[in-house]
Amino acid sequence: MIQFLLASHVLAGATALGSAFLAISSKKGSKNHIFIGRIYSLAMFYVVVGAFILSVVRPNPFLFTIALFSGYLVWTGFRRARYRNPVLNKVDKVTAAIGVSIILILFGYGLNLLLSQNSIGIVLIFFGLGMVTFVFEDVRALKSDLYKSKLRIANHLQRMLGGTIATITAVLVQQLVPRIQNTQIPEFVIWIGPTIILTPLIFYWSKRILS
Repeated sequence: MIQFLLASHVLAGATALGSAFLAISSKKGSKNHIFIGRIYSLAMFYVVVGAFILSVVRPNPFLFTIALFSGYLVWTGFRRARYRNPVLNKVDKVTAAIGVSIILILFGYGLNLLLSQNSIGIVLIFFGLGMVTFVFEDVRALKSDLYKSKLRIANHLQRMLGGTIATITAVLVQQLVPRIQNTQIPEFVIWIGPTIILTPLIFYWSKRILS
């Protein structure tokens, strides 16, 4: 059972990553983009749910917290794509409240790991800081028409790719970091590598959409 979960989790992650880049390269709002986006959303949903299950079956608090982070970004990204009303509703208010809880979990567990001299806590603090930005934007959106037209689409893109970055980082930290501990490769490179590589892509496409 666990082997099936692991294999399907990896397959779903690869599907999400591939469909993310296909969605970016397709015309926004086209049938292909929408179809690929749905594949991405379903794949990421499976990745997040699978991560929750695996983190319980094989106790892994780190994987659990990253799943919370990724799940929040994918859900809010999906909301921005599907919900076109500039006035956000109760679902978005509850989502923002959950986001605040996730921030507390990321910082709390991250600090606990650092105090226990486990440097992987830096990853959670790093994601916690990013989460503050996303949730602050969501709270601000509850009081304004922030998600009209192009800004809504740019926000959708940022959330979806942010969730992808978090998923890639979690996989690399879990699979590669243990294998390089006795080498000259610093673990920090693995932790921030996906963010450094993919964040410029987010800025590029956001700027292109907003222009």
